[in-house]
Amino acid sequence: MNNNNVLRNQTIYQVYVRNYSKEGTFKALEKDLPRIKDLGVSILYLLPIHPIGEVARKGLMGCPYSIKDYRAIAPELGTLDEFTHLVKNAHAMGLNVMMDIVFNHTSRDSVLVKEHPDWYVYKDGKLANRIGDWSDVADLRLELPEVQAYLIDTLVYWVKQGVDGFRCDVAPLVPLSFWKEAVRVTGLLNPNLVWLSESVEPGFIKYLRSLGYTGQSDAEMYQAFDILYDYDVFPAFNAYLANKGTLKAYLDKVAMQEFLYPANYLKIHFFFPKGRWFHLRRPRDEK
Repeated sequence: MNNNNVLRNQTIYQVYVRNYSKEGTFKALEKDLPRIKDLGVSILYLLPIHPIGEVARKGLMGCPYSIKDYRAIAPELGTLDEFTHLVKNAHAMGLNVMMDIVFNHTSRDSVLVKEHPDWYVYKDGKLANRIGDWSDVADLRLELPEVQAYLIDTLVYWVKQGVDGFRCDVAPLVPLSFWKEAVRVTGLLNPNLVWLSESVEPGFIKYLRSLGYTGQSDAEMYQAFDILYDYDVFPAFNAYLANKGTLKAYLDKVAMQEFLYPANYLKIHFFFPKGRWFHLRRPRDEK
């Protein structure tokens, strides 16, 4: 894990390669790296770059979080060589590269469904989700040691391709013990990897726990991750901006973070131009 004093006040620039440029490729994104760097960006964060599932696909293109193969590059984006060239060029400019990881579920036609059907959750004999109506994906049985080993090997594979960190989708639904081991193993290759956990809204955590499923709080996730989202205070912030809430209500929520989380915690605040920016700071860093 990273030194949070190093990460503080860095800026993450999120890119969905498929629609970032007219071409929608790694090569086109690479051409824009100088501009991105000049914006003051420290970390380039790529949304899922893998092939999208076709079975039960939502819409024409499908959801990029319905992943067919964790270790493959979507051919429309480019080749593995073009991806690693992008990463090397980013490094040469002083940019780190973080990629999206989606380990709670896969597409319903994932290579793992064919190779390891016993790794999945089933209901009435059919691929299923533990909760929700995510109809284009199926949940992995994350308690299985062989599943965890495969997923950690996948992280190792991408670290060896030069990736500097991971943004982990719905990470609080995945056992904390898995994340701790993943951080340990990948840290043997690169001790400075950046680990960003997507947060889960408090109400959803309560719902998951009421059903007996894993639903970890932000305070728990800091045991493995460097950075979390600001979902816990974002509704109050949005309400204030929309004149539907008070500044005091938002600041009271922020004040609670100071005793709920570790002393050196990091939260991200975000906004949405062409790419998505995330700025890493603690509220009290601002004067």
